Amino acid sequence: MRKDLKKFIIYAIFVFVTGFSAFFYYGYYQSSQYDGTVVPYIQEMLPKLSTWDPATVKQFMAPAVLRTVTDEDLTSIMGALAGIGELESIKEMKFKKRATGGAGDLVQQPVITYTVTAQYSTGEAIVTISLLDKGSSYDVYHFNFESEALFK
Repeated sequence: MRKDLKKFIIYAIFVFVTGFSAFFYYGYYQSSQYDGTVVPYIQEMLPKLSTWDPATVKQFMAPAVLRTVTDEDLTSIMGALAGIGELESIKEMKFKKRATGGAGDLVQQPVITYTVTAQYSTGEAIVTISLLDKGSSYDVYHFNFESEALFK
């Protein structure tokens, strides 16, 4: 009986380690598919997004997303985000996930999400950016800024 328990524990540990390793390898594999194209895109797009100009932001947004946001709402959002200040530097970018989905004509299109640590004139901000993969280019599907400057 004791020998069987020992075998079971070793088997369970093996299965756990294998599953854990596969999970991290899959995440690494997904990020390696996008790092070469998404990272340069974010490095180009984030400074322009950080001008807080609604017309500039519209140039990067997915058309299907823009149909759901009014010009007034976008102006209001950019006005609130302007409290973060000017972008000084992009520190770190991390692949978060790849998902498929969306609504309407976006169903089954890959959405790639990265978190970006950036330095703004009021302090550090964590930016979450989701990009719609259009094959040879990207559109901004969603963005979120977390900064203490927004709570003052």
